[in-house]
Amino acid sequence: MKRPLFRRLLAVTGSAALGLMGAVALASPAQAHHTTISGVAQCTPSEWVITWTVENWETEMTATIDVTADPNTPITNIVDGATLPKSTKKNNKWTYGKLVGEQRVPLSTDEAELTVKGTWTNGNKATNKGSVDLDADKCGEHKAGITGSAVCDPETGSWNVTWLVSNKHYSDEATASVITQNGPDSERSAVKKANGQWQTLANENVIKGLKDGDKIAGGKTVEATQVVEGSALAARLKVELEWKRNRFQTKTDTEVHVVNFSGSCVKNAPKPSVTFASDCTGVVTVTLINAEGATKAASFEVKGAGDWTSGPVEVTAGNTVVVTVPASASSSITVTESGNAVEKGTYSWTDSPACHPVEITSDQTCDKLTVTITNPAGGAEATVVLTPVAGSTPAASEQALKDRSDDAISKTVAPGTSVTVEFEVGENGLVVHVAVNGEQRGSITWEKPAGCEPIGGEVTDTCEGLVFDLNNPQDGSKTDVVLTPSTGDAVSFTLNPGDSKKVEFKATGDELKVTVSLNGKVVDEVEWVKPEGCTEPSPSPSASPSPEPGLPVTGTNVTIFVISGLLLVALGFAVYMMARRRRLNLTDV
Repeated sequence: MKRPLFRRLLAVTGSAALGLMGAVALASPAQAHHTTISGVAQCTPSEWVITWTVENWETEMTATIDVTADPNTPITNIVDGATLPKSTKKNNKWTYGKLVGEQRVPLSTDEAELTVKGTWTNGNKATNKGSVDLDADKCGEHKAGITGSAVCDPETGSWNVTWLVSNKHYSDEATASVITQNGPDSERSAVKKANGQWQTLANENVIKGLKDGDKIAGGKTVEATQVVEGSALAARLKVELEWKRNRFQTKTDTEVHVVNFSGSCVKNAPKPSVTFASDCTGVVTVTLINAEGATKAASFEVKGAGDWTSGPVEVTAGNTVVVTVPASASSSITVTESGNAVEKGTYSWTDSPACHPVEITSDQTCDKLTVTITNPAGGAEATVVLTPVAGSTPAASEQALKDRSDDAISKTVAPGTSVTVEFEVGENGLVVHVAVNGEQRGSITWEKPAGCEPIGGEVTDTCEGLVFDLNNPQDGSKTDVVLTPSTGDAVSFTLNPGDSKKVEFKATGDELKVTVSLNGKVVDEVEWVKPEGCTEPSPSPSASPSPEPGLPVTGTNVTIFVISGLLLVALGFAVYMMARRRRLNLTDV
């Protein structure tokens, strides 16, 4: 089902109506393939925000779109290659398939145009355009805006009034005038005295930051200040803004705003004091105090070496403020309040031996625990007591450590020096408790390093030399193995957990030694022992003298069987001797 594209009034004459109906009847179905494009623009102080809507008038097909925008700024959702949904029907009502996107263009733009080329799933194409007029006259309002606030200045006992004067038109510049004389007395810029009477300002110069003829850009706000005596009850400001549209057209707007004061503003007196605290990095924390009973906020300034300054720091009555002085400025610190020195307000950071504590480090091997005591330069002489306890539980009571005082090792370490102490580790492990200058500093527990697990295997003495059959258990560690024979080239390989390796070395003459290294350390030297029974074979029967002639031989030759049996026994014994093996249990310590 296709929806009509538009309605049109029929002509009065019947022939004209008939002609129009015929034209519609003969129209191409492709007429339904088009989009409608609409846009709504909203002005902001810095740009136009346009919301574009592209609708699909085809009820049964989606379309792929190509988009051209002028100005050419990004549009969300409505982009090249996007799919325009088909229309949907619910409760006999059609809802257009559509895409909605947002485009932002410069405030100076007076018109935006969007061109959409649609290609429907049946191959039909159509290009449609939409545009939006961006009328600068509708960009905000030709209105003035005023807001104000007042703060008591306890230093002077006066009210400091802050006025914010705004040009509510986003694009047109306005010229400001402070009204002190024109208009009704009840609207003029004035101050309400303690007696309740309004006193008109003598001139606009009382207002600082805004004077007659000042320009306020479109959408901008100007801040102005006014000082009013502390006994006053309120302040009133009247401002007129004028916009020149052209040489012959101007617009004006006048705004009046009143700020009422809360109570009276009285000049007060502070009660300043200061404390200092430093850390080992050279940073100094300065606490600025305005004690209870003060009737005025205190205005502090902290100055340090190298022209460092905190600037003015205000502390209200009964409160404190913390200022951090960096190490680069902490060698000379002075605190003032309202330009006057504060009692005990000077400080200089100095280094302390406490800032250079003793450092304890350790190194573990397969059977040793080495403790290194380092006392940095600048520290104080320190006495370190190391108490070894067999086992692997770090916790130890103070009494338990005293009971083992005979095993303890005490070292006095001067600043800038290091001392190393080595402990043997037994089968149950080792924990070394550390005390520095009589205070416990924790403990060091020996942990077996990787590579301490033994490499298993066998070495076999053969008639030709040595055969190594090595294996690394599944719970072992990666191990680099080097086998170096007394003659010939070394053999290097890596045994990962679960790996095995067989290596054979042939002897030269009657001597052969193989040195075994694990992870760069020599752990064993295997010397070849030639097995018994490895002699040269006996002479062949053809070399023996011929037997004397005798009686003819008949029946089974028992001697052959006996000799054969003896030979088999001898051979078995030789094989047994040649297969002599030795177990290996190699460890990289």
